[in-house]
Amino acid sequence: MSTTEKNNLGLEVAAIQPVIVSLGELLANYQVFYTNLRGLHWNIQGDKFYELHELYEEYYNEMAEKIDEAAERIVILGGTPTNNFSDYLKLATVKEISSVSDWSKGVDNVFTTLQTLLAQLRALHAQAIKAGDHGTVSLANHGIKSFEKKIWMLSAYLK
Repeated sequence: MSTTEKNNLGLEVAAIQPVIVSLGELLANYQVFYTNLRGLHWNIQGDKFYELHELYEEYYNEMAEKIDEAAERIVILGGTPTNNFSDYLKLATVKEISSVSDWSKGVDNVFTTLQTLLAQLRALHAQAIKAGDHGTVSLANHGIKSFEKKIWMLSAYLK
């Protein structure tokens, strides 16, 4: 009789590996998005300066929490999170932006990045369900809810 190897949480090691990989990719995208938000916060100019300066700060503070949650979840599952930016840039599908001061370009970048992250979280959710990983399902659900609301609000803002 063969037994399936399980981690400390009772999850099958082989089933959880794709979840760990996806969490690593999510972490990379979160890190690039965080850095982009910092740049938008610093460089915004024009008549929407005050409102967007504050919004970007709110978003990057939230992303700092999400970064920590994703990295800790990787460790909890038995993986090792990447912690250097050169590796994040190799893994991320979110691209770096630089010196964006135009409000519409900045908001548009945030909007499309949130859509990318939302799709990634939905895929992670499906993987976690398949692996029986309810902790990652919860992490994904929280992110999905948060990003859906932000997309809705930015969509209204852009009209």
